[in-house]
Amino acid sequence: MQNTGTKKGSPGTRYMMILIGIALFLPPLAIIPQTAGEVNLCGSVCPRMFFILSPAGILEGFRNNMQAMWFGASLVGLILLTTFLMGRLWCSHLCPIGGTTELVSRGIPERLKTSFSFLHAPAFRYAYFIVFIAGMLAGIGGIACKLCNFRVVPFMAGSLFVPSYRTYLFSSVGLAGIATVSLTGFFARGGRGYCNLLCPVGALDSMVNYLSERLGFTRKVRTDLSKCNGCGKCIGECMVWALERSGNGKIKRDQASCMSCKECIHACPQEAIRYGRL
Repeated sequence: MQNTGTKKGSPGTRYMMILIGIALFLPPLAIIPQTAGEVNLCGSVCPRMFFILSPAGILEGFRNNMQAMWFGASLVGLILLTTFLMGRLWCSHLCPIGGTTELVSRGIPERLKTSFSFLHAPAFRYAYFIVFIAGMLAGIGGIACKLCNFRVVPFMAGSLFVPSYRTYLFSSVGLAGIATVSLTGFFARGGRGYCNLLCPVGALDSMVNYLSERLGFTRKVRTDLSKCNGCGKCIGECMVWALERSGNGKIKRDQASCMSCKECIHACPQEAIRYGRL
């Protein structure tokens, strides 16, 4: 494996970028949504709402959604292009929703958290994505929208300032949304259970990351098996359980789940993990 990547970096840089993402997208600042005439990530800024299609006139509905929600659709396009070339940097470094659940989760004692590593994440993720799309086409997509973490987390962040957000959060649907985000986010080991299992943008993102892995010009987090001694310290740091021991005792990485957070790079005592090209 040609060494064309970086080995170490500052973990604090990623957390700083997460805080910048929160300031840009979430209340009370919500700088990016306000530039598009919105107050939060619902509406035209949402990177998921353009998926909501009517079973009648799918192509026309998709075209109309792309026009009405061009900002969110453009954001998804930019995310996927970045992932193709440089790995899942949006999810790990800038996403205000996943970043919030991760930061909150880090402040909760480990004994109170649930590990979802018993699930085969890619199979669960893509099965849910199919159900998500099918629900949209069946006309019940609004259910997923109301429970969506891109709705719940911004409403929680802005609840001190907007009374209608508090009304929603204390409704039966709002409480169900809080429970979903809490179980799969705040009280999940690593804080990224929702990201790894239920996020439709994450499902598309992970597929792009997996497909572009072996292209020589793309940058990913990679393991040099010639240096790996199988100690497993990186496994304990992976918040999306993308690492496991293979039959030869070395660490195997699943790029369909790897979030390019680089936490494993900082954990590896052998400097066997790097971020870069093949």
